[in-house]
Amino acid sequence: MTKKTISIFGSTGSVGTTTLNILRENKEIFDVKILTGYKNINDLASLANEFNPEAICFANESDLEQVKSRINYDEVEFYIGDDGLIECAKISVDIVIAGIVGLAGLPPLLESIKSSKKICIANKECFVSAGSLIMNEANKYKTQILPLDSEHSAIFQILENTNNAVKDIFLTASGGPFYKYSNDQLLKVKVDDAIKNPNWVMGKKISVDSATLMNKGLEMIEAKHLFSLDESKIKVVIHRQSIAHGIVSFEDNTFLAAFGYPDMTHPIKYAIFYPKNYNNKSQKMNIESLNNLSFEAVKEEEYQALKLVRSVLRGDDEEKSIILNSSNEVAVKAFLDKKIRFIDILVVVEESIEYVSKLLGNETINYSDSIDNILYLDSLTRQKTEELIKLRI
Repeated sequence: MTKKTISIFGSTGSVGTTTLNILRENKEIFDVKILTGYKNINDLASLANEFNPEAICFANESDLEQVKSRINYDEVEFYIGDDGLIECAKISVDIVIAGIVGLAGLPPLLESIKSSKKICIANKECFVSAGSLIMNEANKYKTQILPLDSEHSAIFQILENTNNAVKDIFLTASGGPFYKYSNDQLLKVKVDDAIKNPNWVMGKKISVDSATLMNKGLEMIEAKHLFSLDESKIKVVIHRQSIAHGIVSFEDNTFLAAFGYPDMTHPIKYAIFYPKNYNNKSQKMNIESLNNLSFEAVKEEEYQALKLVRSVLRGDDEEKSIILNSSNEVAVKAFLDKKIRFIDILVVVEESIEYVSKLLGNETINYSDSIDNILYLDSLTRQKTEELIKLRI
C-alpha cells in the first residue's frame, strides 16, 4: 500500500502534537514529509529524528547550526523563517495540516492550496481574515478544505450525511471558565485563570478567546465561509459539558447532533483519513455519557464578543473581519503580557474596529482576492491597536 504523504505546519503546537500522536499509531499509512516549528527547536529536532521528514523549517537562522547538530540523519533540507515556510508549502503532499496559530499561517496556507489536494485547517484566524480568498483559491485549484475545529468538523460530518435542507447550525460553547461571572468578578480575573478551559486542553491564545467567547465568534465567521451559509443561519448555544460539538436543524423540524468527548483526536483523525473511515481506539463513549446534557440559547446582546461578530457578519464586511481578528490577537497578547485587564480585551477590539475603519474612510479595497491587501490591513490594525493599548497603560 502506498503511504499518504503529510506536511505538518506548526508541529510543536497542540494540533501538531495531537496529529503526530495519531501518526505514531499509523506509521504504515502515513509518511511525514515536512515538519515546521517556530522557536521550539529542541522539540522540532527530536520530532525530525523520530519521523525523518525530508524538510524542516524554523524561525531563526541563528539556530541553524544548533539544529543541524541535533539531527541524526543526512537526508533533510533546512528552511528558515517566513520564506522557508513558503518553500515548504510548495512541496506537494497528499495532506497538509495547517496548524500555525494566527494570521502568520495565511501565506503558507495559500501556497499549500496550490500544491496539495487536501488541507486540514485548524487556523480559524486565517478564515476570519481571508475566508473568501481561501475558498476562492481552493475552488480554483480544486483543493479540498477540511476543518479541524471540533465544532466545524461536527457540522461537516452531519452535512456530509444528509441531503435535508438546513434551517440553522448551532456551534456549541462551554461558556469558558467565567460563565455567569459578574462584572466585579471579571475585574479580578488573572492570566492563570483565563488560560484554564473547563473542558479542553488548548493553547493560551485560544483559551483566552474561549473565556471572552471571541473564539465562538471567530467560529461563526469561519462557518459562514466553510459552509456558504447566510449569517442568520449560524447560531451559538451554551453547552457546558462539551459533549455535543455541533447541531444542525433542518427545514422539516428535525435535528442532528454529533457527540463525543472533548478531545481533538477525533476531528483530526476524521480529516486525515477522510473520505475513508478509521478505527477509533480511543476512549469509548456509552449512552450514559449523554445523561443530563444541557443546552442554553445564547442572548447575543449579553456577550460583547458575539455582538461584535454579529455586527460584522450582518454587514458582510471583510474589512471589519480583518480588523476584528488582528486587534483581538494584539489585545489578547497584551492581556497575557499583563499590560491590560481581562475586561479590557473586547473594549480594545471594539475601539480598534471603530478607529481603523474611520482611518480607511471610504476607500474601496478588494480583500477577497489579494493577500497583500489583507496583510496591509492586518499590519495597520496591529499598529493602531498597540497605540490604543498604550493609551490605557
